[in-house]
Amino acid sequence: MSWQVKVLNGASRLIVKPLVKRAAKQTIPGQEWATIDKLRRWVAKLDNFLTRKHESSVSVEPVEGQPTYLWINNQPGVQRTVLYLHGGGMIIHVPGMYKQWAQRLGPAADARVLLVDYRLAPEHPYPTANEDCFAAYRWLVEDQGISPDTIIVAGDSAGGYLTLATLLAIGLSELDNPACAIALSPLSDFSFGSPSMFANEGADPLLSNRLIPLVRELVLGDNLCTDPMISPVYADLSGFPPLQVHVSSNEILRDDGVRIADFAKQQGVVSELCEWRKTTHVHPIIDGLPESQIALNRMIEFIRRHCPA
Repeated sequence: MSWQVKVLNGASRLIVKPLVKRAAKQTIPGQEWATIDKLRRWVAKLDNFLTRKHESSVSVEPVEGQPTYLWINNQPGVQRTVLYLHGGGMIIHVPGMYKQWAQRLGPAADARVLLVDYRLAPEHPYPTANEDCFAAYRWLVEDQGISPDTIIVAGDSAGGYLTLATLLAIGLSELDNPACAIALSPLSDFSFGSPSMFANEGADPLLSNRLIPLVRELVLGDNLCTDPMISPVYADLSGFPPLQVHVSSNEILRDDGVRIADFAKQQGVVSELCEWRKTTHVHPIIDGLPESQIALNRMIEFIRRHCPA
């Protein structure tokens, strides 16, 4: 474990996780919106602080006619397209951090990256975010004329869940699969059937299972959490394209990722699990960590193997 990860984990334990646990504890039934509003304002300040000095020559362009889409590295001659779905529990977005991550990912993968600002709960509960992400894939294929075999669908945390959900939606549609998919620390079981959700509560430096039930309630409402389209671990994964899953050994979502990777492999999918020792939730997207660069290298190897230029 690098000293950078040790510092990050320590800061998360002291600052972020107590805030998350306190927000969950102080939530008053019927006033959940106040908790979400407070978290969003705090996260926006953190996003601005962490990305305030970021500079990059990689292009960032709004998409005409699609105000919730953003092209990163949309340059002539790029060989691939990454549809990237951000995390944040489907209730929060940190655009600065994801823009910065896409500016690393795009050139490394010789790809343009489409960032999708899908609609968030509780204003827009399930299945709104799922529909927005599938619509973005359809837009790439039908409106932009991009061949599915040059597309990678990827996302982290809730975006990892949306990656899996988008693959399921593609399987039910007339569209062809993307070349491959990558899920970083995905939430794959809204029924909380993964042992690490509880066993790793004390070890996880960032997330707390005390907030997860609130997120589930705001996102899903009365929908059945074991519905295969809601919890992909209960779905038929046999039609999936090659899948790479990244998890940290000490995070509460560790087993969500392990289970989905294992189940996919059992159903005949080319499935690769990358488990990182005591890093942090979605560490690959965090710039400045040696482990982040190593994880990015693994992602690029996977992309080149299954989505050749």
